[in-house]
Amino acid sequence: MKSPLLPDSTYRSILCVVDFSDPSLQELKWAIPEAQRHRFHISVLHPYRLNQHRKKEHVVQSKKDMDRVAVSTFERLAEGLLKEHKVSFDFRSEVGFILDRIQEYASKNKVAMLVMGKKMVMDNADSLRELIESINVPIVIVPGES
Repeated sequence: MKSPLLPDSTYRSILCVVDFSDPSLQELKWAIPEAQRHRFHISVLHPYRLNQHRKKEHVVQSKKDMDRVAVSTFERLAEGLLKEHKVSFDFRSEVGFILDRIQEYASKNKVAMLVMGKKMVMDNADSLRELIESINVPIVIVPGES
C-alpha cells in the first residue's frame, strides 16, 4: 500500500518495523513529526514468520491470508494516523526474520533512520549488534506507552 504522496526513489525514509501492537502505534506517532520536520518518507515494514509444519499448499494460503490481514490492519491504522498528517508512506508485509527483512530493506533503500519498539528490540537483542553495524543509520527505540 502506498500513499498518494509517495515521493520519487531518491527520497530518504524512516523505516518503522511494526507488529500492530500498541507500541507499534507509538512508533508511528513518533515518526510522523520527524518525517514532517525532515521531509522524510515513512516506510512501514511488517515482517512475520509462517508456521512451517503445514503442507506447502497450506503455507501458501496462510501467507495470502496473513498478508491480507496485515494490509487491512495497516489501512485502518493509516487512515486514522498517517493520512491525517499528510506524510508520504508505504507499507510492506514480508515473510522472514525481522532482522533479515530490515537489513534487506536498508540495503536497497535510502533509510535515514530505523524506528523500533522496545519489545521488538528486546526480543531480538542478541542480533541487534549485527543490525547496528550492517545498516549504519540511527536507530530510535520507542518505549511505548507507560
